[in-house]
Amino acid sequence: MIVKSFLLGRDLLAQIAPLCPAGTVAVVRPEKEVEGLFQAAIRAAIVEKQPSRAPFPAIRDYFDALSSDADYRQVVDRTLQSVSSYLSEGMYVQTSVRSIEDYVMAKCARLCAEALARRTGAVLIDGTELMICHDGGLRPFVDWTLSRAQISDRLSGLDRVVIPGGYGRLDSGYVVRIGRGGAHVMTSLVASAIGAERIECYVGVDGIAGLPALSYDEAAHYCASPAAPFPSVALWPAKRDGIPILVRNLCRPDFPGTVISAAGSAGHGVVSGVLCDGDLVLLTVYGTGLLGQVGLSSAVFSAMAGAGVNVRFISQSSSEYSISFAVRPEDRDKALDAVGALVVSNPQMPQDDVMVLDREVAILTVFGDRMKNVPGVSARVYDALGKAGVSVVASAQGGEELSISVAVALEEADAARKALEALSCR
Repeated sequence: MIVKSFLLGRDLLAQIAPLCPAGTVAVVRPEKEVEGLFQAAIRAAIVEKQPSRAPFPAIRDYFDALSSDADYRQVVDRTLQSVSSYLSEGMYVQTSVRSIEDYVMAKCARLCAEALARRTGAVLIDGTELMICHDGGLRPFVDWTLSRAQISDRLSGLDRVVIPGGYGRLDSGYVVRIGRGGAHVMTSLVASAIGAERIECYVGVDGIAGLPALSYDEAAHYCASPAAPFPSVALWPAKRDGIPILVRNLCRPDFPGTVISAAGSAGHGVVSGVLCDGDLVLLTVYGTGLLGQVGLSSAVFSAMAGAGVNVRFISQSSSEYSISFAVRPEDRDKALDAVGALVVSNPQMPQDDVMVLDREVAILTVFGDRMKNVPGVSARVYDALGKAGVSVVASAQGGEELSISVAVALEEADAARKALEALSCR
């Protein structure tokens, strides 16, 4: 069996259907256009309390354009009537907006998947029946073991399946969104559960960064970037079972794209690739009040977790005088407030001796399997930046020796990227 992942839109169904012959499990996620229409319906009913403004006619037109199958259109009508009733009831019940949104958006994903299933004659299996999740507070987490067993059982004996991806179900029965790249997480887990020959991930570009091949570890570094086609967590089940992942362009399915496997990249340079995350804020907590304080790092990052802030980069001086970490610009105020509250409430951090600095930066990461145990890689990185006139604000190196990350001023990001990309050629 081959497990394939698709973004399904009304203009893409005709291209996707021939790629789903017998022996295929297709995991489908909706395009942003139809997701936006469903989100507008949720907003009209739940936030604005005006359900009559929900764009159900536009949603129906979208699915009419997706498929002309009469039976399918009846399914669409029944589903939209059900969603409309659910939203009307949701105006008056004590249910979180997130729960309502997850339930309705899962219906959107199912309608897209059903169009492909009917077009190809595949069996449709709802992803919420396969992905077993637990409530983790800020976000749910997938129970890998139970989900894997459920997938293996439900797909046994089937040779052509379509699954709406991205959503699971809690023990309580609530439908939940798995998180960023949830459909890809499901794709990888399904492949692991059924012992698939390979995974084919169809995206809108020719593979990953123009590279013909990457190892799982190299891909994990690349996929940490928000610009990556899928998240790093989606690699784990495939890596565990040695299942290769082919990242291909849907518009050019015959183009080889990028192969992710245990074999790794085939380049000649020590560095396999360079990532640039050019829209971050670096917060630095520093001062003599930090010196020798046991548990300080735990307190800082627990405060970030409590505020719902994702930390993208960490650098700490061995003198214990400072801790620097990068967050998204939209999280800047939450992070500053959390640190400020920590300083005020923690007697171990005298306010006169602890200060917080924030500045806009870009984080550049060089990565590669061939960096390990090679003397002088760090020297090459900093020498290249120095010759390009780029000043390093902060840096960090993974203990596995597969990556080096540096923070530079935002206005120097392009010069830094060009200097580091030259390292992948030698």
